[in-house]
Amino acid sequence: MARKALLISLILFLLTASASQAAKPKWVKKRPSEKEYYIGIGMTYKNGHTGLDYAKKARAEALREMTSEIEVNVSANSLLRQFEDNYHFRETFESEISTSAEESLSGYEVQTWENKREYWVLMRLNKNEFKRRKELDLNMAKKRAASYLLEGRRLREQQEITASLAAYFKAIESLENHISDDLSYRSIDGNLNFGTDIMQDLRDLFGRIVITSENPDYSISFSKSMERPLKAKVTYFTNNGRKIPIHNFPLNFGFTEGSGILQEKITTDRGGEASSYIQKLESSRKKQQVTVEFDHTALLQKENIKSPLVAFFLPAETVPRFTFNIELQKTKATFNANEMVFGTPSASEIFSNRLKAQLNETFFNFTSSAEEAGYLLVANINFRKGEIKKGDGYEVYLVFADLHFSVSSAKSQTEIYSNTISGIKGMRPGNYNYALEEAENKLMEEFQKEIYPQLEALNF
Repeated sequence: MARKALLISLILFLLTASASQAAKPKWVKKRPSEKEYYIGIGMTYKNGHTGLDYAKKARAEALREMTSEIEVNVSANSLLRQFEDNYHFRETFESEISTSAEESLSGYEVQTWENKREYWVLMRLNKNEFKRRKELDLNMAKKRAASYLLEGRRLREQQEITASLAAYFKAIESLENHISDDLSYRSIDGNLNFGTDIMQDLRDLFGRIVITSENPDYSISFSKSMERPLKAKVTYFTNNGRKIPIHNFPLNFGFTEGSGILQEKITTDRGGEASSYIQKLESSRKKQQVTVEFDHTALLQKENIKSPLVAFFLPAETVPRFTFNIELQKTKATFNANEMVFGTPSASEIFSNRLKAQLNETFFNFTSSAEEAGYLLVANINFRKGEIKKGDGYEVYLVFADLHFSVSSAKSQTEIYSNTISGIKGMRPGNYNYALEEAENKLMEEFQKEIYPQLEALNF
């Protein structure tokens, strides 16, 4: 009976395997050749994949293969051909054309087949249908680009400069997926070539926009907020040489030398002016710079902000900008330290000098004259020996560190800040000097972590 059941099971298995093999489509066994279709085939083994990851991988492989069959013809009136001397531009976009093609392809047929081990996908796209869709999409893109380009010119004539720029950038965005196509267009207003026309219009437009400031030079203390803002004015020179302010013009303020926190993205008011406050300097460089420039990202859709096409139409040398010079001013102060090491005044004052250098780098210029100083700084530092921990063949030395730090007004002699750090422990084998070095390092770390942020908040 058992032998009969085993025989039946074997027959059923063979029948199932045979049916599965019979069900396997021809395109799995041999790649089809159809002149009227672009074809892509992808296969993934199911082992090692979770969920439907294997299906996604196979579909992506088939789509990539099908896209690779589509020949990219570069038109003589395309951006790639017009700017073929720009190697970086060509290299960037030739690599992106296939990527954008994968993302924009539609209208293809999909077939799948699978067994327990494999998952297969066939994609095919009718060549005539693809050509028809591509031409339709290109014509729609040209119509949009022409509409925005002509709108940009009209707005410029009306001296609506920001709105004009926004229209030009929409025209550029319309062409994002058509870099290799013929971008000439016949409109009721005449013939257009989007590549050269937009480039020339923008260069002329930016050449008439100027960013200026009545106060290009500023001084600011390291930790203080700026009392007067960085103020810029944006104007446009008309054909007859008249200067008009540009309102709603997007600007970006940023440090080009040094670093700090400031208001970055601002638009101009009706008078063409925009102001940004430096909230805090973060660099101790004496000479720093903040540059304000046209912020094209405010006029683009988020997905196109980093588009190389936008960057090509907006070369750095054409972007209107202005640079402010920032000079770091540090408050004068005296520094008095009492550093005790193991019960004796330190002759070298290693930690005191490190502390003074840290404060000099950021907040203060130190002077020995109390009359010149705005603040009086006092640091009482004490390093004391701890116990020696002995083990089997080793000795570990302990040193404890304490710091009391205070700041007073030189004019009123009033203490405005005081803090104490105590019980910092240095522990090293060998001798007390090794442990002392670790205690010094840990005390400095604690000063920077605990006291330094509080000093920043005092606005010296």
